[in-house]
Amino acid sequence: MTEPEGRRGRSVPLDPRTRIQFLPGVGPARALMFERAGLSTLEHLVRHYPREWLDASQFSSIRDLVPGKLLTVVGEVKQAAALRTRGGRGDFSIAVTDGTGTLGCYFFGQSWLARTLHAGQRVVVSGDYDPLERRMLNPMFELVEGDLEQLLHAGRLVPVHALTKGLTARAMRTAVRHALDAVADQLGDPVPADVAAAHGFGPLAEALRAIHFPENAESLAAARRRLAFEELFQLQMVMELRRRALSEEGRALALAPAGDLARRVRASLPFTLTTDQDGAIAEITADLARPRPMHRLVIGDVGSGKTVVALMAAAQALEAGHQVAFMAPTEVLARQHATSLSRFATAAGVEVATLTGSSTAAQRRLLNARLASGEPLLVVGTHALLEDKVQMPSLALAIVDEQHRFGVKQRATLAKKGVLPHLLVLTATPIPRTLQLAWFGDLDVSVIRHRPAGRGRLVTRVTGEEKFPQVVQFMAAELEAGRQAFVVVPAIEEGGKLEVKAAEGEYTRLRQHPLLRKWQVGLLHGRLKNEEKIEVMRRFKERELHVLVATTVIEVGVDVPNATLMVVENAERFGLTQLHQLRGRVGRGEHRSVCVFVGGSGLTERGRERLQIMATTDDGFELAEADLRMRGPGEVWGTRQSGLPRLRLADLWNDRELLDQAQAAARAVASADPQLQRAEHAPLRASLLASYREPLELALAG
Repeated sequence: MTEPEGRRGRSVPLDPRTRIQFLPGVGPARALMFERAGLSTLEHLVRHYPREWLDASQFSSIRDLVPGKLLTVVGEVKQAAALRTRGGRGDFSIAVTDGTGTLGCYFFGQSWLARTLHAGQRVVVSGDYDPLERRMLNPMFELVEGDLEQLLHAGRLVPVHALTKGLTARAMRTAVRHALDAVADQLGDPVPADVAAAHGFGPLAEALRAIHFPENAESLAAARRRLAFEELFQLQMVMELRRRALSEEGRALALAPAGDLARRVRASLPFTLTTDQDGAIAEITADLARPRPMHRLVIGDVGSGKTVVALMAAAQALEAGHQVAFMAPTEVLARQHATSLSRFATAAGVEVATLTGSSTAAQRRLLNARLASGEPLLVVGTHALLEDKVQMPSLALAIVDEQHRFGVKQRATLAKKGVLPHLLVLTATPIPRTLQLAWFGDLDVSVIRHRPAGRGRLVTRVTGEEKFPQVVQFMAAELEAGRQAFVVVPAIEEGGKLEVKAAEGEYTRLRQHPLLRKWQVGLLHGRLKNEEKIEVMRRFKERELHVLVATTVIEVGVDVPNATLMVVENAERFGLTQLHQLRGRVGRGEHRSVCVFVGGSGLTERGRERLQIMATTDDGFELAEADLRMRGPGEVWGTRQSGLPRLRLADLWNDRELLDQAQAAARAVASADPQLQRAEHAPLRASLLASYREPLELALAG
């Protein structure tokens, strides 16, 4: 197939919604290839930003070529020949001269170039020069038919776009160029003109052209900044519009201030609340007293006592005669929470009911009847609580633990059960301020940093696989002292590309270890049935099992104060935030606890340095910042909300200042035009509904 070549002149203006098949040089067959990459319209193509740019803008004469640099030569094709190797592969070669010398260019497996490159043509080639062979291998190239400023494929900052099978980089660049010529000036700008002017941004079309085909590094940086701001601004508009819609006056029950029940719960606690806990409770109490629905995120570092804060909030709702639903992402965690809450609530006279998948039919009927009658109850369960058959007409407070995917649809479901309830989201994942702003900007945030007093010291060690025998010796000593241990591995069974410890294999190995044969070893992973998981955790909590080999299913919510040793194998496979979550499963009792991160055989020096950060701090927020800086927001464990697309140009670590500016601009626009009904905001509204329809269901009507 002959490759469509670059710019032959301006394309005829088209509608941005025009299908790609109608773009010059594409057609129905090639359009299918673009569609496999998620690109069906010209606007999609224009918004398909490069993932990198190759700097082929340094021109050189042939006699001055040096190896090790990407250099560009302009010359005339003196010879061109298609070649057939002994293995049958079709190659192609040309000889280019510029008056200072001759340069060979060899193209492996590209015999089709014989239809494109001929002797006598003027050509630009960009590549790495091999001085021994006096040639370039598979260089970028382009025929010169006019001004060098019109180059697409060589002799410039060359864009590299994501591709799919059948599409070449040249075909993609050519199609993008034609699409820009046809529709760049037709696109509505999601950034209102006054906002763009206030930040010194030029026209959108100018930025789109420069992001794909920048004239230089400066124009690329300016285009990236402009389009990154657009991404962050739209994200902040979503957050601000949701915050306003979800906080409308009169949509929630205004609860009386905490009274006697809350005082009884506090008095029943076997410890004194920390300053952070008291601060969070005060913020929640104030929220619950308003007729606007609370939407608050409580970020509590591991072991900081979030559950007690939630219980104090529940007491305020129960005393006011209303119902509280406490939801966890899994049945194991739901039952753990029910046990923990009961330990504190029962003494104060608060009943904790449980509704999960393993509840019997009789238990379900009885509890559903009590809830349907409006009886004030604290019910703990999974998202089964959202089922239509579970009626909670007096639901005033929904507490959601470790479930960032509890989004608009779930909130709408809750609203159908009565007045829109207050929402309290709990997370043990320390979220950097940047991510709080970017992905949880529709929630108010309370932070609990400090652990309650009376808990044992927690020591962290990092070691290599060669020291594992000593780790087992220490484990045996802890077991002899009456303690218990976790062993966490990143896979369930042997196999796959990663050479990692597998839960089932490690379970067998430890059971047979001479130092551990007298102890009971258990196995817990995500493929077990719910009832099996519950039984394993029960046996571990009741000390029938002494060592628990598990995957990250035990990462959050598991509370076994007698467990004093956490061993994480192949620790380099986990993020810092995830390791911190695992570490938080020990150190919950009065005894000293130890967490050992064991690096695998493939542990690099950089990987060891990364793990050593865990040994230097137990502040989850510091670690989350380090994780964000080192791995990026897409990798930080559990911090993406559903319905929000990935940022393509914005970098939440390096663009923190830009994010602040985007938030300020979004708040100003939302304050002036909450429904985006003004004509100048029409492109913004359309763009938001196209990209963020689900998160905006409760914010924008129509």
